[in-house]
Amino acid sequence: MASLSLDRIHKTYGSGALAHAALKGVSLDIADGEFISLLGPSGSGKTTLLRAIAGLETIDAGNIHIGAQLVSSDAASSGLHIPPEQRHVSVVFQGHALWPHMTVHENIAFPLLYNGTSSFEIKHRVSGALAAVELDGLAQRYPSQLSGGQRQRVALARAMVGEPKVMLFDEPLASLDTELRRDMMRQIVKARRSDMPMLYVTHNQEEALALSDRIAVMSDGQIAQLASPEMLCREPSSPEIAAFVGGGNVLMAQVLHAVNDHTVCLSISGHEFMARCRVLPKSSKALVCISPTAVTQTQDIKGLEVRAAFVFFQGSSQLVETDLIRYDGSLFSCTLPLTTKVHADDVLRLCIHDAWVIPDVGA
Repeated sequence: MASLSLDRIHKTYGSGALAHAALKGVSLDIADGEFISLLGPSGSGKTTLLRAIAGLETIDAGNIHIGAQLVSSDAASSGLHIPPEQRHVSVVFQGHALWPHMTVHENIAFPLLYNGTSSFEIKHRVSGALAAVELDGLAQRYPSQLSGGQRQRVALARAMVGEPKVMLFDEPLASLDTELRRDMMRQIVKARRSDMPMLYVTHNQEEALALSDRIAVMSDGQIAQLASPEMLCREPSSPEIAAFVGGGNVLMAQVLHAVNDHTVCLSISGHEFMARCRVLPKSSKALVCISPTAVTQTQDIKGLEVRAAFVFFQGSSQLVETDLIRYDGSLFSCTLPLTTKVHADDVLRLCIHDAWVIPDVGA
């Protein structure tokens, strides 16, 4: 059995005309040592699912197992709901959730005191947790005397110190600036254990792609796609996921001919290119996802002709949003090197060198 197993979880708030189904039959298994992110926009159900696992929400239907232990089930089964403090689950929240009247040491030690751990063991484990998050020497400070990044490190240390069976993260880095966010990402990677699954809730693609073994994209209370970060970017299962993850361009293309069972030749506005596919398109058109990084500038007259609409400097590259000439006016985003400076209204020709046919979509 998986270390964390969710079987057809349902949760509805309200009743009658005001009822809102937050979770609609979510199933997910997470193995020991695995890091899975729940990625999705606000209202997609990801935080509700995390709270159900932690025991902060009851579920209407389904079963939740932590290891071999059933911790939640629906009323039609046993109606079981193990309280949060008995689930051996730690949660790191966005708002730190530190007690302002307690020192750093006291905040981290709190779950150990609750479990009746000896004072000698508490001192040893708190010291180890502080060292793990690189906060040695700050044990006697109060939260108000710490920076935002330091407070989040204390929250991580408190989550680690109890050696939980499962660690949950609810948008833990949302309030941090870019440098602090990357620093905390490094701390989270260091906190991974081979015997403990981690579930990470976020709407931030950078965090999900950088940290995760697999990503579950949530939409309208369901898992729309579950895949590795690479697979999610290269082979999105729907136009919505293609646009949401990595900002992929989604365009309708003309199907010219099959190259083999998993490669097809397509055309957009006369520009021919190859695309990967799971199943060969059955119609004369196919919806295709093209990453902004999957194009290069060319002088070939057969290149995809575009007009630059907006140009955004990105340090080592430039993100160019273009109008597709001789197409339907769609914006097409591409990342180009700085060697050729692009200005608004410049006409460019592009060569597409990687694309993915979105399954089961045609016209």
